[in-house]
Amino acid sequence: MLDIENNHDRETQRRALAVEGAILLLIDGLAARGTISADEAEDMLRILSKSSDFSAARASSSLRIVDHLRRLRAGDGAATPGA
Repeated sequence: MLDIENNHDRETQRRALAVEGAILLLIDGLAARGTISADEAEDMLRILSKSSDFSAARASSSLRIVDHLRRLRAGDGAATPGA
């Protein structure tokens, strides 16, 4: 019974990481296309990064991308050029 619970916990963790990875890619893509603003992307990424240290590490590269986008848009974090 304990082995089944451990397998279930591992599967749940694996799926959660996959969903988190997909959300990170989605946020990156939407921000890069200008569908959402850099400010909106940063807000979402900050929420994800608060869930755990591992999530914070995964979100850090996306936060760097958002920072670069903000600089490319002349510091305007609210701009959504592709929207």
